[in-house]
Amino acid sequence: MKGHTGPMDEDLANKGPRGFDSFELTLGDEMRGERATLGKSLLDVQRDLRIKATYVSAIENSDLSAFQTQSFIAGYVRSYARYLKMEPDECFVRFCEESGFSGVHSDIKSGSLSTKPAVITQTSMRVSHLDPIAQPRISRHTAPSNFLSNLSLSALGSVTVLAVLIVGLGYGGWTVLKEVQRVRLVPVNQTPSVTSEVVGSPADINTQPSTIVGIKQQPSVQIMNLDQLYRPQEFEVPKMVARDGPIASINAGSLGAYAEQKPPSIVRARTRKLQEKQPPRVVANGPPPVDLIALKAAWVRIYFEDGSILFEKILDAGESYRLPANVDNPLLRAGNAGAVFVKVGDVAHGPLGKPGGVVRGVVLNRENVTKTLALAVDFVQPSSPPLNIGELNSIDSENAIVDAGSN
Repeated sequence: MKGHTGPMDEDLANKGPRGFDSFELTLGDEMRGERATLGKSLLDVQRDLRIKATYVSAIENSDLSAFQTQSFIAGYVRSYARYLKMEPDECFVRFCEESGFSGVHSDIKSGSLSTKPAVITQTSMRVSHLDPIAQPRISRHTAPSNFLSNLSLSALGSVTVLAVLIVGLGYGGWTVLKEVQRVRLVPVNQTPSVTSEVVGSPADINTQPSTIVGIKQQPSVQIMNLDQLYRPQEFEVPKMVARDGPIASINAGSLGAYAEQKPPSIVRARTRKLQEKQPPRVVANGPPPVDLIALKAAWVRIYFEDGSILFEKILDAGESYRLPANVDNPLLRAGNAGAVFVKVGDVAHGPLGKPGGVVRGVVLNRENVTKTLALAVDFVQPSSPPLNIGELNSIDSENAIVDAGSN
């Protein structure tokens, strides 16, 4: 019994058995296989390449209708092929062959594509009579335009507004300047002192003295008084009183708010009487004064045996202190003793010690100073008076007043 054979069986009988390589393998199948090998899904590719999953699926299926813009197809195909570790240019060429994509501005260089040299034929340039560019029917020469046709209403309005603004600002500034410089005369309630006299009759006019040319008339008394009234007065020159005395001689206790409450008239009167009664003296009365002088800055303390302090200060260079006449045998303690000297009258003794040294218990009386201290060598007398000269002068004046009152 003979079986029935169809066309498919005949085709298999002619070609023989077919294997895996016998079927056509597309680019999409290879890409899907590589993607499956990497274990990536379409969403994973979208997350890694920032390409939509629909575009990736369209590349695998060679579907151009899924792309909205075909200018990105070349970049998508190459990026996806590079992601699958495939040859980008070869994959793009196969994609173009399978999908029919010609490329927007594609410039593919591949060995499989045959390149033919372009043949340039030299033809004579013939201008057609129907060419609208070479010979247009409308003339290129336009009619001349006037000045008014180029004006714009918006530009004209802007210029008008600007002109009005400039004129307004100028007028406002001129008005303000005129108002500032205006001088206003305010009426005064006081009547003028000079009034005109009314002539009673024509005879009075004739009796008035006539002016004669060549005779200088004297100004009226009223005009002279006005000239003297408005003539600027000369200021008196202030009288300057010379103050030859030093500032240190001023007693602060006798001036200002801290001055002692004493009747000044009685003190001045008694002082004036004493000055008138006392005859001029050639030789000073009493023992010579004792001065403590510092040529450099030095600390000094003048005290008594019971511990009470008479004077304590850091004397600057050139300062001095005079012992009161009623003080007996005071003691001295001084630092930087090499710069401290003692002057008895006009004779200077010292220094008290070595430079930078300290001396203690020096008796400041005339006998002890002249006996224990040597005469000063190359001593320069400072020009400033003692610090307490004003206090000593006030004490002497009070003592003189008391003596005069007792007499």
